Amino acid sequence: MQSILARSLNTEKMLVALIMLCITPAFFLYLGLQPFIPDEAIRALVAQEMIHSGDYITPTLGGDAYLKKPPLYNWFIVMSFQLSGRQNEFFMRLPMLIFLFLFTFSIFKLLQKERGRKQALLVALLFLTNGRILFYESLHGLIDTAFSWLVFLLFILSYQLMQRRQYLYMYLVSYGLMALGYLMKGLPSLVFIGITMLVLHAMHRKLKMLFSWQHLIGIAFMALILGSYYLAYFSRNPIAPGEVFSVLLGETTRRTALRFGWWAMVKNIFVFPFNMFYHFLPWSILVIPMLNKKVIRALWNDHFMRYCALIILFNIIPYWLSPEVHPRYVLMFVPLYLTMAISVYYTPDQHTAVLTKWIERVFGIVLILASILVWTPVFIEPTRNFDHILLISLSLFVALALVTLAYYRLNQYRLLLLVLAMLIVRIGLNLTVLPARALLATSFESRRLAQQTAALTQGSPLYVWWNPEKKLDPYYGRKRTAYSFMVYANAVRGDRVEFSSTRKEDAYYLARKTDFSPREAYVVKRLYPAEEAKDLYLIKFFPHAVD
Repeated sequence: MQSILARSLNTEKMLVALIMLCITPAFFLYLGLQPFIPDEAIRALVAQEMIHSGDYITPTLGGDAYLKKPPLYNWFIVMSFQLSGRQNEFFMRLPMLIFLFLFTFSIFKLLQKERGRKQALLVALLFLTNGRILFYESLHGLIDTAFSWLVFLLFILSYQLMQRRQYLYMYLVSYGLMALGYLMKGLPSLVFIGITMLVLHAMHRKLKMLFSWQHLIGIAFMALILGSYYLAYFSRNPIAPGEVFSVLLGETTRRTALRFGWWAMVKNIFVFPFNMFYHFLPWSILVIPMLNKKVIRALWNDHFMRYCALIILFNIIPYWLSPEVHPRYVLMFVPLYLTMAISVYYTPDQHTAVLTKWIERVFGIVLILASILVWTPVFIEPTRNFDHILLISLSLFVALALVTLAYYRLNQYRLLLLVLAMLIVRIGLNLTVLPARALLATSFESRRLAQQTAALTQGSPLYVWWNPEKKLDPYYGRKRTAYSFMVYANAVRGDRVEFSSTRKEDAYYLARKTDFSPREAYVVKRLYPAEEAKDLYLIKFFPHAVD
């Protein structure tokens, strides 16, 4: 018996070691290959301008005040840029990966206390390898992974500290996390803290504590953090507080029915669950055994499971009702869902055993298909012309075939084996799909063009021209070119490309054709950035047109 147990423990350790070994190439290989997507470019541009201006309190975009997000996440990008000495895609995305790994580790450490080591480890690994994170979020340096980690900490630490009756500490931690979340993403943090506090106190039948001195100290702590930031912000910026908070409120409500209409909201109510199911495959399949009255009752009788369910149910409502919601907005709920799903998976009864077996069969078939599909790059363009593509496909095939064989022999480790398979697939994507995109995507040409333009204008001021006769866009302000174009130009020039409505004789300007007259400016070069809806021009104003 002891030898069987030891053998079982050694098998689990070996699988975990293989998973850890695969994580580095899966998440870091070619991380900086793809050009910035629009939201990444905004974050990178704000960070560049902080470095150039030396003002880390006031986020700007093209020299104009950027009010849509507070600055906290940009500080981490600044640190990455400054420590590396490079302002490129890899180091812009590195903070996101650090936060992703912190998120994963926090899931493991915090859930150990509630569900034990084995289930906590599986929840953490399944979170790391769900389709949305593995094949999209971990490729882009967006703010939502870090923000979701803070919200997850709010969920779990609030519960655990309430359980221990450490009320003052609970409020300080909860409102401290809320303040950090606010400094990352703004008003959504207020919604999370409000709903979470109501759920937590109602569950523990301690609603009166919402009016306690401990709670007031927690709120005061939050106010101290946010007040200190805004005191510094408004002391150096002649911007009315009402304007700042109006923009933050607009960012929170712009994806709701107020903008898209009530019919879009009603439609999303029905589409949302299927959309989330798709994006968080394959682990979203584990929800199927949970759709049973007796299983739901069993989860409800478990205090922590009930808390997870209520937190998801009430906090997800604003997203469920929003016609324009991205899956990355709900990452903080994924570990809570997986905690319930893994609990059901490892406590099968007559109601779930049959469904669980069918799910495992489906996973097994998918593994077999994946083992076959890794040969696809050998036969299609442009991957068939890659160096060593035959060796790459053969290596992926052997690895997945061995995992598939183990999957059918080691029943008790099937989820760990599936995690390993997901990481192998991601490594395959890094070696084939990402380089293929590099050959086909027009955005690579746009990056090259921006760098050439920066080199051409080196030593002279470069601006984005804004015709003062035009009205500001209500959302994008004075934007006339892709933010990524400005980021690449800044990185080469070592300064910042700003918006300007002032004509200077010695300066170059990026402008659209409709924004200038041939009588006032001449074209130095016609540009074709892939992100532009219209051609972009590099121009200089004639001496007689200079202000």
